[in-house]
Amino acid sequence: MAAPLQEGGTVMMTVNGSFESALSKKTLLYLDKQLVVRASQDGSVRLIGQIDLTNGDAIAGALHRQWTRPGTGTVDVAELQFIDLYGLRALALLSEVPLGRPIRLHNVKPGLRKLLGMLDWPAFTIG
Repeated sequence: MAAPLQEGGTVMMTVNGSFESALSKKTLLYLDKQLVVRASQDGSVRLIGQIDLTNGDAIAGALHRQWTRPGTGTVDVAELQFIDLYGLRALALLSEVPLGRPIRLHNVKPGLRKLLGMLDWPAFTIG
């Protein structure tokens, strides 16, 4: 779990080795020992940490609730350190319901880009 720090009157938290302001303009959708999921006002989502068998279903549930609004379905994975096949499958299923269109991944690292190319899933687009 995150450890709060005081810095100039602002509460800061360390999550997966990075500092997150408690006053962030992004909405916290999900938090566990491995992952933080935040949503922006434009409906995009930022994944920070790791997704695997232990948290894939919970993340899919949080994103399913978030993506019932129009204009959603963009995921920033710049700070995603690890995702296994189960985590990718959980995200891929969201492209069918509720989105009905591919999930747009931004800031994809080369290893994940290669894996997605090999899988050739129509559930994802890289942008």
